[in-house]
Amino acid sequence: MSYVIKAVLSNPQCPGYGQVTVPFPIPDQEYDQTMELLSGLEIGDALEQDCRVNEQDSWYGVLDVLEETTVNVDELDYLTKRLDSFCDDEAERFQAMAHKLGLKRIQDFINLTFCCERATVISDFSKLEEAGRNYRMSLNGGSMPMDELKALDGRKEALQLIATGYGTVTPYGVVYDNGMELEQLYDGRHLPIYANKR
Repeated sequence: MSYVIKAVLSNPQCPGYGQVTVPFPIPDQEYDQTMELLSGLEIGDALEQDCRVNEQDSWYGVLDVLEETTVNVDELDYLTKRLDSFCDDEAERFQAMAHKLGLKRIQDFINLTFCCERATVISDFSKLEEAGRNYRMSLNGGSMPMDELKALDGRKEALQLIATGYGTVTPYGVVYDNGMELEQLYDGRHLPIYANKR
């Protein structure tokens, strides 16, 4: 899939203007052309949430809640750029935590991309060693000295985590928030600066 979300957008004030399908993230070389298409429908404002998402197609099933909502095109582009840089583990954490928290607003999805790495998801109980190592890594900010990591009994860590009973079952696995709180880095006006990993 060469996109994170393929969204069918329209003007919620004037649905008769038609609709346009836009793959996100928008490639830099296609940004101006895409904004021209949107301006033909009188949408795509830099600040307003003026794009209605009539349909969307995404591997991120948790984003289905964006259908039938209005979004800002730059927010949607920013969110998909963040998600496009995620590895499989990060994507799993993002979806599981979004489901657990019941997120529905694009601002909250953006904020979650900055803190979901603190969570632990167990989606395959035949890989408890890996799950336990991931759990310890998330508690240590994503890194550990190599000698400590090698000495770690990941299976034991995972079993202790499961025994706490604090996991929440989601369609994406059993998620443990590890005390993660949804920080408000994005205030709805100023998109946070970040270094894209890709």
